[in-house]
Amino acid sequence: MRSRGNRDQLFIATKCGARTTVPGDPDDKHWEGLGASVIDSAVKSSLERLGTDRIDLYYAHMDNRSTPLEETVGAFGRLAADGVVDLVGCSNTTSWRLDRARQLAAGQGVEPYSVIQQHYTYLWPSPLAQTGVERLGTPHLPHAGVEHFDYLNEHPDVTLVAYASLLAGSYAHLDRPFPAERGYAHPTAYARFEVLRQVANELGATPNQVVLAWMLHHDAPVVPLFGASSLTQLDEALDAVNLTLDAGLMDRLNNA
Repeated sequence: MRSRGNRDQLFIATKCGARTTVPGDPDDKHWEGLGASVIDSAVKSSLERLGTDRIDLYYAHMDNRSTPLEETVGAFGRLAADGVVDLVGCSNTTSWRLDRARQLAAGQGVEPYSVIQQHYTYLWPSPLAQTGVERLGTPHLPHAGVEHFDYLNEHPDVTLVAYASLLAGSYAHLDRPFPAERGYAHPTAYARFEVLRQVANELGATPNQVVLAWMLHHDAPVVPLFGASSLTQLDEALDAVNLTLDAGLMDRLNNA
């Protein structure tokens, strides 16, 4: 995933579709959705707040089946054609809906989704968490799963952006339990974490670095997102780029 713009140091990505229309009430029934008028208004507001005339990557946040997908795809495509955004993508979307959107974009002759943003990390969530919840009349499936990677392997022009990749610091703090609300507080997750710790110790690295390096070693393109609250944390994460995981280590991590 690379922007075709001229900025070399700053990549701006933002999204629309899940902002509440009722101040103080974030319930999803009040979300703005992904209609063409909403998208046009939202991107203008984003440009103003960000103080820029172009956005490198613009996401359709939360699949919204109450709006025809043709309308959403067309609106995003027009933004790209007009040079308002460079790349377009979607977030919290099933693989079949991603594929359908890309087919519609091809039919309309507009920029297709080339990025999908899902929650993804080294640990697998429990099966119950992967079933998701229903919002806006749409099954909300935030986790990247087997079907997503099957699609990515067949379509190398699509990149997965993995949000919450470090589980809010849970890998780094043994006293901080894995987040139950995301489905990671289960025995299998802790067993898999133990293998991660072993590999990190052998490499003289941190668990966070191994998680990030593991993602970067995927056959399918994956860009992990993480939050850093200090320069030390940022340097730790950036050093993961130089961490090499050979085939044996990848097998151990994948099969844990």
